[in-house]
Amino acid sequence: MPTIELEIAGMTCRACEVRVGKALGGVPGVVGARVSARRGHAVLQTSGPVDRARLARAVRSAGYELGAAERAWLTRDRRVWRDVALATAVVTVLALLASAGGLIDAAAGAGGLVQSGGLAVVVVLGLAAGFSTCMALVGGLVLAVSARFAEQHPDLDARRRLRPHLAFNAGRVGGFAVLGAVTGLLGGTLTLDPRAVAVLMVVVSVVMGALGLRLTAVSPRLSTGGLALPAGIARALRLDRPGDTYRDRTAVLLGAGSFFLPCGFTQAVQVYALSTGSPGRAGLVMALFALGTTPGLLGLGGVTAVVRGAAAERFLRVAGVVVLAFAAVNVHGALTVLAPGIGTWGSATPTTLSANVTLDGDVQVLRTTQVATGYEPASAAVYVDREVRWVIDSQALSCATSISAPALGISQLLDLGENVFTFTPTEVGTISYTCAMGMYSGTIEVLPAPAA
Repeated sequence: MPTIELEIAGMTCRACEVRVGKALGGVPGVVGARVSARRGHAVLQTSGPVDRARLARAVRSAGYELGAAERAWLTRDRRVWRDVALATAVVTVLALLASAGGLIDAAAGAGGLVQSGGLAVVVVLGLAAGFSTCMALVGGLVLAVSARFAEQHPDLDARRRLRPHLAFNAGRVGGFAVLGAVTGLLGGTLTLDPRAVAVLMVVVSVVMGALGLRLTAVSPRLSTGGLALPAGIARALRLDRPGDTYRDRTAVLLGAGSFFLPCGFTQAVQVYALSTGSPGRAGLVMALFALGTTPGLLGLGGVTAVVRGAAAERFLRVAGVVVLAFAAVNVHGALTVLAPGIGTWGSATPTTLSANVTLDGDVQVLRTTQVATGYEPASAAVYVDREVRWVIDSQALSCATSISAPALGISQLLDLGENVFTFTPTEVGTISYTCAMGMYSGTIEVLPAPAA
């Protein structure tokens, strides 16, 4: 049987392969199509001569173009760099305005934002993931289930054809909530110390950074090679048999089971959920992430047809810049925990007790107030070889409530009100402390004892 091989630019995932394969399959004379996003080509089986112009129109109708895909590490497309630069400028200005207007401080005091972005970043990640090629596996499941349903019920209207989508996403949100709670319970059992959490943050940030770069499309090489649904999984889920019928239960179970599929976004949020150590919060985090992906997944058959071309590309580039920004902030926080005092090098060393330290006999009483946005004052000075009674007055629930001072063996959640820690510094130097996520920090300078 004659074959035709076409080079196709712009494909990045299994969903791309499905769209291109379907479009090419509708061209007269084409009896089969094997499409590979990774290789950027399609091999067509034909029954005779095929009009190449029709093939080009079919590929274009699916949103792609005939031609070799760009494989460079950095794109030469000025439109990409323009969009990324504009998105970076907008994100920077909005962040500065939020900081100057007190919005960041207000958010920190809400009690629900435990790291950079907190639940907000979870929703942003969900929205970005639902519209990105990183959801190729989940998108493949949605396409498989919905295509089977549409094939069996060709006369249904568009609203009723959403049934498998709704069932899948309902199962996904519910499954993520339950399995996320289990993940949080596991994290609570492990009782991760701050350094372990910081390492997890670095892992999350690396994944987020890679995904952010991929979303911005500045690196064509990183943007290709999307994950594909393995044939074995497709067979196990009975998605490769034309005689099998659609069932709501199957769609719900597939949605819940997507928790285990290797999507980079999902893995990043799963690690965050694990680090919370709280079943309730972890379940909420995962459910919100799944809810955030719902618009993109529901849009595979609807919204995607509207948000296409330049609009879709710009959306993903902006999302990529936002994800990169969150990744950068999280890396900074992790480094603050892993390398205490990293931001205090070169600062002036005091020569006497700080104003927030008083003497009660031979005991140095150090008073610190923990507020929503950190610790006040964030610096102190005490003398070496004298007992210190550190009184921390916790006045707000925020990331700063979880305090870590490895040199003092302190790592715990502060109770509202006064928390008292006692220690005796034996060496001159700097004792650093941070919140568990490294977003807020402080130092205690240990000074030589004064001359008698």
